[in-house]
Amino acid sequence: QQQQQQQRTSTNMSSSLFSRRTVLERFWKWTTQKRPEWRKSPKEAAVLFCVFGITGSSSVAVVRPALKHTIGLEGSLKDGPWSYRITSLLLVSPIYACIFMGVGTLAGRHNYAAKMFQRIMGRFLPSRISSRLVCAPAKKAVKGAGAAATAAGGGAVAGNVGQATRVCVCVWVCSV
Repeated sequence: QQQQQQQRTSTNMSSSLFSRRTVLERFWKWTTQKRPEWRKSPKEAAVLFCVFGITGSSSVAVVRPALKHTIGLEGSLKDGPWSYRITSLLLVSPIYACIFMGVGTLAGRHNYAAKMFQRIMGRFLPSRISSRLVCAPAKKAVKGAGAAATAAGGGAVAGNVGQATRVCVCVWVCSV
């Protein structure tokens, strides 16, 4: 009887793990699927603007208390002190990139979030390191989009990411 009960328990555990794996696989497939460009799809634009808004507010909400409780810095970008301004700018961008990656992935826009993450972190890290930070599906999406932009006659992808970066900076500055 004990052996039968152990077999049932192990079977239930393995089926439970299998179903979790299936859910994760379906989620990953959904979040890494090809999406229309945000300028051509109002739905994509709305989702991305929400992701940018959530990320901007969250990154500031994380950095301000962290500065206050770890090194005792309080202030604002407008009123100072300079040590707060500099430290805040240095910490907010990488934290923003990490939060953006998480929120973007949860919103089903992993490839776009990975491109933005690589672009933001590329300003802080050497390119040989920042290029390793992106997963294989996002690398394929970036390469495919770059080839499509070249075939279409130029920097369409770079312009879109640049536009998104400007939106990202505006959301961040407004939330500070």
